[in-house]
Amino acid sequence: MPDQYQFGRFALRPGQRQLLIDGQPAVLGARAFDVLLALVENRDRLVSKNELLDFVWPGLVVEENNLQVHVSALRKLLGPQAIATIPGRGYRFTLASDEVPAAAAAPLRVAVPERALPLLGREAELASLLDLLDQHALVTLVGAGGIGKTTLARSATQARRSAWADGAAWVELASLTDARLIAGAVAQALELQLAPGGDALTSLITALKPMQLLLVIDNAEHLLDDLAVMIQALLKGTPGVRLLVTSQVPLRLTDEQVLRLEALAVPDAGSDAHRAARHGAVALFTERARAADRRFALTDGNVSDVIEICRRLDGMPLALELAAARVPLLGARGVAERLDDRFKLLAGGSRSAPTRHQTLQAALDWSLALLPDLERGVFQRLGVFAGGFTLSLASAVLATPELDEWTLIDTLATLAEHSLLSVSRDETPRYALSETARAYALAQLQAGAEYADLRTRHATALRSFFDASPSDWLQMSDATWLARYEPELDNLRAALIWAHDQGDAQTVISLVGAAAPLWHHLSLHSEARQWHELSEPMLGQDTPKPLAAQWWRAAQWAWSDIAPERARTAAEHAHRLYRELGDVHGLYAELTGLAGMWSEPHPQAKAALEEAIVLEQTDWPARERAWGQRARADVARAQGQLEDSLAARECELALRIVAGDERGELRAMSHLADLALALGDANGAVHKGEQLVARLRTRRMPSTLCLALWNLIAALQAHGDEHGAECLRSEAKELAQDFGMPIKRT
Repeated sequence: MPDQYQFGRFALRPGQRQLLIDGQPAVLGARAFDVLLALVENRDRLVSKNELLDFVWPGLVVEENNLQVHVSALRKLLGPQAIATIPGRGYRFTLASDEVPAAAAAPLRVAVPERALPLLGREAELASLLDLLDQHALVTLVGAGGIGKTTLARSATQARRSAWADGAAWVELASLTDARLIAGAVAQALELQLAPGGDALTSLITALKPMQLLLVIDNAEHLLDDLAVMIQALLKGTPGVRLLVTSQVPLRLTDEQVLRLEALAVPDAGSDAHRAARHGAVALFTERARAADRRFALTDGNVSDVIEICRRLDGMPLALELAAARVPLLGARGVAERLDDRFKLLAGGSRSAPTRHQTLQAALDWSLALLPDLERGVFQRLGVFAGGFTLSLASAVLATPELDEWTLIDTLATLAEHSLLSVSRDETPRYALSETARAYALAQLQAGAEYADLRTRHATALRSFFDASPSDWLQMSDATWLARYEPELDNLRAALIWAHDQGDAQTVISLVGAAAPLWHHLSLHSEARQWHELSEPMLGQDTPKPLAAQWWRAAQWAWSDIAPERARTAAEHAHRLYRELGDVHGLYAELTGLAGMWSEPHPQAKAALEEAIVLEQTDWPARERAWGQRARADVARAQGQLEDSLAARECELALRIVAGDERGELRAMSHLADLALALGDANGAVHKGEQLVARLRTRRMPSTLCLALWNLIAALQAHGDEHGAECLRSEAKELAQDFGMPIKRT
């Protein structure tokens, strides 16, 4: 530090803590002197308000207006132009120095900020980053705002600070708004003085050329174009300098190695405290919650709430730290319960953190401010999608004359590059905003005029998409069909809610009917029944017959397990409508369904089966023909013709396997196990039942598992294994209660 700084009439003597004006000591308080000294020592750059507060009042919580009072006092002494205010950022000392700076020798070791927080859940990323730094001259650490880039970069810098002869230096760019000051900021970090009057970059390269060091440039995304020019020059002119850049966006330079930082790992729901603590998101949340409240501990009692917090905050370190700060007041459960208002909840960050990291809202504001208007607008509109979307779905909802498919592709690419949009690696990629990003986008969208129109377009697009679901279901295997339709389950739910709230009866009825196979495959029976209850009053004379017929067929599925009479009534409605429409496939489906609705001989069942057999064609899809065999088996069983039922059921099983209809295959296997017992083959029934239950426990088919368990219990009892039957009974009862199914007496 110089003995004296001279600025025209003013001289500042740090050692004597004096400010001289025309050679005479000025009256200046201790805090005001500290403010002036901090500004003078950092006169090559803007000094943020937080930096000044920490320098002048270290370790204390002080209102910002105290700083403003001292700045005002200094301006009265030095003149109003001596200290410039950068709105929302900080201050800069503007008086020209009388000194002629000389080039300083490069320091043997230059300072790096100490890492404030422990590195949790990033061991693999740290190893990858160190490996890249050891092998490449330029590494860019890329990720969303608040993902933990700075923390990881600091850990890497600490680990490698002794690997180069001249150490490592840290350059913080977040507070810079003028790209012309970047070279000065680098020189400041290295304690170099650049020669006046010349080109700053040329002088910087000259000073750095003999040095061997790691140069870390943090928070570069808002000055990327100019920084890229400087870094390219440094790579060419300073062979001993390694560069580590943190940014939300890559530099796009030829020699750049990019390491993209993803969210911290989140455990599965249901994990106990011990397993959950091994995941990075839970470890970070727990550590920060304990820092805020030493009484906090992760236990099996609160782990489900902590996992929910981590999941809903997308494993985002900044959000987790902000949430953990609320634990002393609200507890983990209170935080989890308030995440729907996350931008209000997560607004109490550390004052020592950069402004953009003091609230979740500020972090996203910063990220979005980097985008052009088109990309910002598309980001907001993407808030209508729940659970992600495909390019075709986005085009259907967002397309305008100005936003064609190619423009949309480019826009999505930009959002992904800025870490605001994730892209799956599937053959048909899916795009998704994180839950937090979607909440932000949706809030922005709701405040605008196009919200209602976009939600309506979204519902219309989902209706069009699901219109093909029933016919695709006949032609595709379960795996292929589910891969296409299951990812849109959340979008389906959002579309149903909006259409119902708007009184759009046809869209609701269409979606409820078309979604039936999906709800059925995912065992979402209660959800299906809920939507049938809500939508039945919307049926009317003006409902198109095809939609009404499909809706009644879906109602038959929804109620078949718990309300057989209601299911039979729905089947009769659908049967009548398909007959009136002349829809052969729909009529066949309902006839085969009606045939199996009686457990005793019934003339209507026999008549339905006979008519269905006449309609059936050999070139129909295997899944559809399996319904006919199922009806044959059901009618034969009701009539006591067990051998005929067995033969039909085996034919059904073969067709289900050909169709890739695993759900139907497992149902057929359940019936075959039951038939084996009815035919007196207890050993065969136990063997088939145990194989079936083992497979079902790995599938999402709880209602089928329930039936299979009751059949196996009966088979075990017939085999004389009462203990084995008793071991399964509680599981079967619990499943029956969960799905409103009858509990069998065995």
